[in-house]
Amino acid sequence: MFIKISTEWNKTIISLAIILSVLLSIYVLSDPVGSSKLLFELYDSLTIFFEPTYMYGSFSVLIFLMFIAISKYGDVKISLQNKETHSFFSWGSMLFAAGIGAALLYWATIEWIDYFNILRSQSLDIDTALLYSRTYPIFHWSFTAWAIYCLPAIAFGLAITKNQKSKLTFSGIFNIKNKFLEVLFDSLFIGAILCGAGVGLGLSFPLISSILSNVFNIEKTFNLDIFTIAVCLSIFATSAYLGIQKGIKRLSNFNIILVLLFLVLIFILGPTQYIFTKSIGSYLFLFKQYPEFSFATGTAISKDWSVFYWAWWMALAPMVGAFIVNISNGKSLRSIILGVIFIGSVGCMISMSVLSNLSIYLFESGLLNSPMLLEDGLLNREQIIIKTLSTLSFSNYLLIGFGIICIIFLCTTYDSTSYILASASMKSSNIESSGNLRLIFAILLVIQPTLLMFLGGVDSFKWIMVIFSVPLLFVYLLLMISIVKNIIAIKKA
Repeated sequence: MFIKISTEWNKTIISLAIILSVLLSIYVLSDPVGSSKLLFELYDSLTIFFEPTYMYGSFSVLIFLMFIAISKYGDVKISLQNKETHSFFSWGSMLFAAGIGAALLYWATIEWIDYFNILRSQSLDIDTALLYSRTYPIFHWSFTAWAIYCLPAIAFGLAITKNQKSKLTFSGIFNIKNKFLEVLFDSLFIGAILCGAGVGLGLSFPLISSILSNVFNIEKTFNLDIFTIAVCLSIFATSAYLGIQKGIKRLSNFNIILVLLFLVLIFILGPTQYIFTKSIGSYLFLFKQYPEFSFATGTAISKDWSVFYWAWWMALAPMVGAFIVNISNGKSLRSIILGVIFIGSVGCMISMSVLSNLSIYLFESGLLNSPMLLEDGLLNREQIIIKTLSTLSFSNYLLIGFGIICIIFLCTTYDSTSYILASASMKSSNIESSGNLRLIFAILLVIQPTLLMFLGGVDSFKWIMVIFSVPLLFVYLLLMISIVKNIIAIKKA
């Protein structure tokens, strides 16, 4: 069976994944501090030059997709051979879990702190600073972000509907025959996925280890980190091996239920009225200020955070978009666009609002001055998250639940990533990848971030990932052109 399946593998993609993983790791690990500094300087220069392109371009993607959704072209349906159809709940659960990961819960509690410290340094009054600080996180995790994710999904879906043998890579979308261009475009596709995996795991593992250390009152050691990694690998490797129907879908459905239950408990046990009132206020302020947030350039937040986030989403979008199209067989463009943008946005906005406003309430009531603690280096981000949740009743149980959700969120992202790398490694998108190949990629995905985390280098991979998004600006323009051409061709047919 292995020999039969191996003849259907796209050896170029597999080779690119391995070579890029090795080369990127060697470069970063040869001088973690020096490479991080050099890459940050390069990223900083690029963001200054491309800031307007990121800001206006990202908003344009949202408008472009919404136009398709409300137009007559929204009726066009995606058709994928040998792919299952899924219930609305399972479809929404899988796309949300694949696109977010544990990073959502990581940043939901603490992201407002950075904005607050920036705005207070500009002598803004505290009420205005807090309003912007609780609104910017939901801006960065909502409509524009999910539109960026959705664009490759629509492009992949139309390309495959038009040609069922199209590869699940950039060269497949654009039907590239030139070998040099094929390798170039697919290197961007694979490189962005590998860097995204490195950063995501590098951020998530320390948080999960810190939670385990706090809950079980044990020292945070190398052995605990290894145990955390082993547990996560065993879960998402098994899920990836089982595939979408038996693994990824079940894990995603279970995790969404846990997340909803967790947020309800935080809402009830925390300052309920405060969270509700401030959340509604931030939603209204977001809709009022959305153009201002979208077009702002030259500010500390726009350059250091908005551009970074749009670059981050663009780098992750090839993987997320490819996964979304794999679970969207039979759906219309309208249902995919509206579903992805609104399911993703609403889920992130609720998560951000509940956890951010809990933390802000503790700050305003004088119980936990997180901005000062972080700015003065008295606590790191992981410790602030744990301190925040520890202020609630039944905090130990909440932390256990939080840790479990982080682990499963991490696993639902990386089982999806393993699945997409394996699917992209097939010669045609209508060939189902083997469990063995998905298992190989699951192991590859975890080895690299583990080395980075222990030897130093997560920051370097973070900058590499967003640097990868610069050529993706050009690729995104090509994706939009491809979407228009394929919609017209499918409509005529």
